[in-house]
Amino acid sequence: MADDKSTRNLLLAVCLVLLYVLDVRICFCEENTSDEFEEYLLCRQCGLEIAKASDLNKRPSKAAHRQRNDTIAGVDGVLIQLFKNPQENYFEVITAETANVQQHGQPYRQDTWWPGFSWKISICPRCGFHLGWFYEPFSQKAEERTFVGLILDNLLYQKYADNLLVVPKSYRS
Repeated sequence: MADDKSTRNLLLAVCLVLLYVLDVRICFCEENTSDEFEEYLLCRQCGLEIAKASDLNKRPSKAAHRQRNDTIAGVDGVLIQLFKNPQENYFEVITAETANVQQHGQPYRQDTWWPGFSWKISICPRCGFHLGWFYEPFSQKAEERTFVGLILDNLLYQKYADNLLVVPKSYRS
């Protein structure tokens, strides 16, 4: 019994040392401003990198039930909008210029939250999890660009995911 306890204590000490070392590495990396260490939003289902924090943008919609600004993945003032679809489901949505998503289905013009834009379902290219919608303008005017509306609850911040520590059940007391 004492041997199990000492093994558990040793593993705990090793984990603490690793956390200290990783924290130092993370602090060092945060000072580096290159794209190599840019914050990402991940698919909550499988962890695939979906969008760079720098690609988040503000695209307000009059169809939103509520709007607020928040800091997401180190980007201040990200517009978060609450929408309701025809099936009475509510979604908090953020917008990005581009994202690593797969478009699914045909474009729909009806029930769009952004007038003048058609939408397609956007899914994770790795696991197929619903991440949001891809929007493209009806007309090809120069000032109108495609964008992605991402469901905030279906994403995970990379910094949060990097700090998760899974401890096997056998090591828990």
